[in-house]
Amino acid sequence: MEDYFMRIFNVSALIEGYRITEEVMAVSLHHAIKIMQAKYGSAARNIYVLN
Repeated sequence: MEDYFMRIFNVSALIEGYRITEEVMAVSLHHAIKIMQAKYGSAARNIYVLN
């Protein structure tokens, strides 16, 4: 079984016309994007990971 370690990703999203960047702790790029979508819901657009 593989060990999954949490990493910190800088995730950027467009929310109500403003570009925000937050540090999110996740296991993968995809997981970091899903966390941001869950946090902001349908208000979040154009979400991507910077690192």
